Amino acid sequence: MKKLILIALASFFLVQVSNAQLFNYGIKAGIGFSSLKMDDITGINDGSDVYNLITGDGVMGYHLGLQTRIKIAMVVIQPELYFNAGGGTVEQVVDGGATEILDVKFSRIDIPLLVGVKLGPARLNVGPVGSFVLSETTDLTEIEPDFELFSSSMTWGFQAGLGLDISKISIDARYEGSLSALGESLTVGGSDFALDARPSQWIISLGYWFK
Repeated sequence: MKKLILIALASFFLVQVSNAQLFNYGIKAGIGFSSLKMDDITGINDGSDVYNLITGDGVMGYHLGLQTRIKIAMVVIQPELYFNAGGGTVEQVVDGGATEILDVKFSRIDIPLLVGVKLGPARLNVGPVGSFVLSETTDLTEIEPDFELFSSSMTWGFQAGLGLDISKISIDARYEGSLSALGESLTVGGSDFALDARPSQWIISLGYWFK
């Protein structure tokens, strides 16, 4: 009986594979609205001012690259690779003084591996994303000249969102969160301050499938 069940399941799988358009590939591009979320750092004294560092506003960036897809029945596996330019801001709030906006910009290669379900033209996707940092520029070097926000060239996060396929056109809207802290500490005036900064973003993409 068990053998019959296994044979039936294997036969069903093979039929689905033979009827499915297994592999697709294409290009994608879009915009992202990214921010740098961090725990507030308070009571920083650099010898002339006492100030706090808090999460600032988000910024708009862009991404472009490749998308691939493996589809079996209703299950969709979608590996992607694209260049992503984003960033965020940090607010330096001086006690009894003005607020200064410190810009943070980065460029990286993102490699999401999404798994989802396809219901008609609609898709639901979720999965991990690995990011290789290519470059960064940050105004935080005004506080500590040798400071690097990305202490590692590799970070990990996750993506989740909805997609829509219309013929060879795909539209995606996703949220990306971070699983990796960036800089470990910020040293000012001889004192170390814990820095748990994590980038996040909303992504809107338009793609085209060649196959």
